[in-house]
Amino acid sequence: MKMKFEDTLRPGDLIVTSMRSYEHYSIVSDRRCPLGKLMLISARAETRTVGEECYDDVVRGRRTGLARSQSELPAYVILENARSQIGKWRYNYLIRNCEAFANWACGLKPTSRQVGGVVSGIVISLGATKLIAKNPSLSACLAMACVGGLIGLTATQELKASD
Repeated sequence: MKMKFEDTLRPGDLIVTSMRSYEHYSIVSDRRCPLGKLMLISARAETRTVGEECYDDVVRGRRTGLARSQSELPAYVILENARSQIGKWRYNYLIRNCEAFANWACGLKPTSRQVGGVVSGIVISLGATKLIAKNPSLSACLAMACVGGLIGLTATQELKASD
C-alpha cells in the first residue's frame, strides 16, 4: 500500500501546493483538526492573515510537495514563530504573502521568489519591447508586461508538471 504524501510530513516542514497560477506555502503543524487530519499554518489572501487550518482545507486535493528550502531551526521554534502571527500578520500580495510568511517563520529570508520572478519578467519584457520597437504603444507595453510576468512566475515554480 502506497503511503500518502501527507503521512510523511513532520511538524515544521515547509510545503508548497500548486494553486494553478501560483504556489501556496504552508508550515506543517504539530496539531490535528477534529477529523484527525494534519493542520497547516499559512498566510492566506482569503483571510488576509495567518491561520492554522486543516490540511484538506488548504491543499484542496491539489499537487503538494516539500519546498526546496527547509529550515535548520527546531520544529518548536518554527511553530512558535508561525503561531505568533495568527490573526496578526497583515497579508499583502507583494511583500507579506504566504511565501514570505513561511520563510520568515522558518528563519529564512522573508521574501517571495514568485513575486521576484514576476517583477523580473515584467522588467525584462518591457526592456526588450523598448529595444525592439522604438515607440511601443501602451497596449503593446501592457501586453508584454503581462507575458513577461507570467513567464517570470512560471520560472519560479517549485512543483514542475512532471512532479
